[in-house]
Amino acid sequence: MKFTFEQKLRAVKQYIEKGFCEVPKGIGSKAETYKRHVLEWASLYRQCGEDALRHGHSREFSKEDKFSAVKRVLSGETASAVGRSLGMANPSNIIQWVKAYRKSGMNGLESKSKGRKPRNAKEEENESAKPRTAREREAERRELLAAARECLLKKIESLGGGGEATPRLKAEVVDEVRKDFPEATLSDLLLVAKLSKSTYFYQKNWKDWDLKNKELAEQIAAICEENRYRYGRRKVTAVLKDKGFRVEHGKVDRLMTKMGLSGTVKRVHYNSYTGGPGNESPDRIIMEYTNKLGVVHHKSDFSCSRPDEKWTTDVSQFNVCGTKLYLAPIKDMYTGEIISYDLSLSPNLDQQKRMLAKAFATHGDLRGTIFHSDQGWQYRHPEYMALLKEKGMLQSMSRKGNCLDNCIMESFFGTMKNEMFYGHEKEFGTVDEFRKAVDEYIAYYNSKRLHYYKDLKKYMAPLQRRSLSAIQA
Repeated sequence: MKFTFEQKLRAVKQYIEKGFCEVPKGIGSKAETYKRHVLEWASLYRQCGEDALRHGHSREFSKEDKFSAVKRVLSGETASAVGRSLGMANPSNIIQWVKAYRKSGMNGLESKSKGRKPRNAKEEENESAKPRTAREREAERRELLAAARECLLKKIESLGGGGEATPRLKAEVVDEVRKDFPEATLSDLLLVAKLSKSTYFYQKNWKDWDLKNKELAEQIAAICEENRYRYGRRKVTAVLKDKGFRVEHGKVDRLMTKMGLSGTVKRVHYNSYTGGPGNESPDRIIMEYTNKLGVVHHKSDFSCSRPDEKWTTDVSQFNVCGTKLYLAPIKDMYTGEIISYDLSLSPNLDQQKRMLAKAFATHGDLRGTIFHSDQGWQYRHPEYMALLKEKGMLQSMSRKGNCLDNCIMESFFGTMKNEMFYGHEKEFGTVDEFRKAVDEYIAYYNSKRLHYYKDLKKYMAPLQRRSLSAIQA
């Protein structure tokens, strides 16, 4: 059955306005078929307007029209959108055009005649088989290259994420566009993508060699998580070697970078205290030496030969929940462990007494032990100095305004704050929660956290170092 444009339009308007359509006379048994046609016409009318009813299924598209539609689809438009703009309710034809183009290029878009071939079909085939002129071929090539270039640039921009796309992504996009545009040469596409041929083939044949390091990567991730991402490549490497892995820190560094893992970076702070009048003790860790020109220099001597030979202490402030807290620890210069500590609301003499009492309770004979500090008022108090003298300890104080003389203690504070305080301030809801976190960290610092000992050329925890010294003694 064939219907004119006027008949289609009248039937569609009647259906839209009244909700039904009258079946014309003479249809007979084909009434149901007619109603399906009306529904299809109505759909076309709603999507594309009256123009869609003029063409309908009988509209013929040239090879150029098909190629233009294919380019739009390959550039990112949906087949439905392209079909609606062409007055087509069903985009299946456009999908078929894309498939035919990918398979056979422009030849796949040639219109196929329906029904029996006419008598002069052979002559027509011969006519179509005539070779195209060089100008025609060049024009088609330029049009094709322009479409491929546009498609390639759009895909690269979408994958770049606001920046420059990596060579690997560019190589993948080039391969995709080559499938969509078979006639486009590789050289043309690489020129548009700004990618050399050698780089393209390198990325095409690239393999992720780290797949064989899957077990190692899992161990690295577990170590970093266990130590709350405080370890860098060298300490992670040391732990891996203790577990039996034969690996160097270069590979560990590469895998950590690939997984986005990194150790805690220390913040640099400087605070100088010049001291004041009062009781002072000599700086017993300063070593004098004379250079070749006869100039006398001073250098801190932190070297030790046994545990409890040299201790050091200091006070550091923490601001938690609007409250100032002061931490006073004692550190052994040989093992690196925290002997004792006290966390108080005030850096007073009572805090120092509590700290010393804890240390004296766990360490018996301390005669000859050098106890180093800065020139803070607590350490120059007569009661404090008397407690040290009673135990036979030798008190030592830094030079005025020289933080390097007590850098071991300052280093501990910097490490502690970077690993458990900076960036975690909001995690502590109360002062008690912070006290608990300090207890946990110092226990971790003494028993698990790795330190590098130059004399042993090995990483180990401070308590392990003390145990090793006891065995060697």
